[in-house]
Amino acid sequence: MGVASDRLSSLPDSVLLHILSFLPFDDVVRTTRLCHQWRTLWSFSSTLNFIHHSKDLFSVRKFVSFVDKSLINLHGNCNSLLKLHVEFPFKRCFTSDVTVWVLFAITHQVKELNLVLSNDDGDCYNLPKRLLFNSFLEKANWVSCRFYKVQAVRWDSLRELRIGSTEFDDDIVRKIVAGSPCLDLLELDNCWGFRCLDLFGGKVSKLVVNGYKEVKKFLDLELEIKAPCVKVLELKGCIRMNIKLKNLRNCVSVKFDFHSKNPKDEECDNFYEQQGDMLMAMFGSFSHVKDVMLGTWCIEVMAFWDSPWVLFTMISCECLTLHTPIQKRYLPGIIRLLKNLLKLQTLIIHMALPYFEFEACLIPVVNDVYSVEGKLQLSLLPRGCGHQLEKIRVCGFEGTQSGLEVLFLRDLLLISANIEMMVIEWRSGLQNLIRDASVEFVAKTLSNVCKRSKKAVVLFKM
Repeated sequence: MGVASDRLSSLPDSVLLHILSFLPFDDVVRTTRLCHQWRTLWSFSSTLNFIHHSKDLFSVRKFVSFVDKSLINLHGNCNSLLKLHVEFPFKRCFTSDVTVWVLFAITHQVKELNLVLSNDDGDCYNLPKRLLFNSFLEKANWVSCRFYKVQAVRWDSLRELRIGSTEFDDDIVRKIVAGSPCLDLLELDNCWGFRCLDLFGGKVSKLVVNGYKEVKKFLDLELEIKAPCVKVLELKGCIRMNIKLKNLRNCVSVKFDFHSKNPKDEECDNFYEQQGDMLMAMFGSFSHVKDVMLGTWCIEVMAFWDSPWVLFTMISCECLTLHTPIQKRYLPGIIRLLKNLLKLQTLIIHMALPYFEFEACLIPVVNDVYSVEGKLQLSLLPRGCGHQLEKIRVCGFEGTQSGLEVLFLRDLLLISANIEMMVIEWRSGLQNLIRDASVEFVAKTLSNVCKRSKKAVVLFKM
């Protein structure tokens, strides 16, 4: 039997370097033991990933020392470095080391610099002033990195900036926008301190706010967003502040998957009215937007709030995405959306995992009765609900007979004569035996009413 050929080593160096770019740097160094070809290959890698998760101080010190030595060895041999990624539990005692790494990135004109400095002690790294004036940087992701005594920034090539777990004021945002003429994406992840995101004068087309850290002195304040050039706005995570949107004239897609304040027992009477007023004002800022995504908190507020005007502000919506399980708690809000969005053509539902309050033996409320081939069908959905729908896509579907999902989809087919296609994507990881039994049940249930629509096609994706 002949010796098997080394197919990996026979690949071109450019392909091997692309493979190495996905590995942590300590694994890249280990490849030098494979064969003679690999001994020097690592020094030509365009990507350096230094990642360490253990919080043990001794192991963190060893990691920092390893990064120091690696960058020293690379200093004279690294002419094509594009990306430097460092991720480890940061302590204030490592400030000088991180600064050396940042200066290494600046010297080698790195285009992507990621500093993910997780910590539990509130230690933040102060970004050096030399980094604030960089004409080569195109992408950056900085977690627990503070903008300290910043007079101005100048990032001529920066296109994507992600900032996480740090405090900054409104003035920092204005300086970033003013000093980054090419900035297209701005993402803020669990930051705090700012009260107004004023993006006027910049070219930011996508703004993502993923949570606002709960700091007591900021919780009762208002968060104002002014984004005249933004085309995609995403609000996610926990944002326990009143939100006011202004000047979203160019926005084409909004995603509201955030959750705000929870009602207290003594405040239930006017809680949903107050939160509904905030939502109505937010919806009014993007009444022209055709692509809208809503999470469970927004759906629940709309279910309990009685104003007839809230959905009038979403009159242009043609594609609606709902990130919600189909449960009794959220069904009234979903029905209200489907009934009032008169231009809605596409409905996408990302079914979240059921909550603990899911009622397995729920007796659903009947809203209408239909006749299908001479037989009466009771419907959860009232007449005229989603009558303009043409396409439906369901993700993360489980199809359990005890839930409302199947009844909900059946009734959409029952009442929507214009439906052309319904695509059902099963939740990954669902056991084959359960899934196969559910497919048979769902297919049988839906086929009983599918004939009502002459054009409807139901597709299953496993």
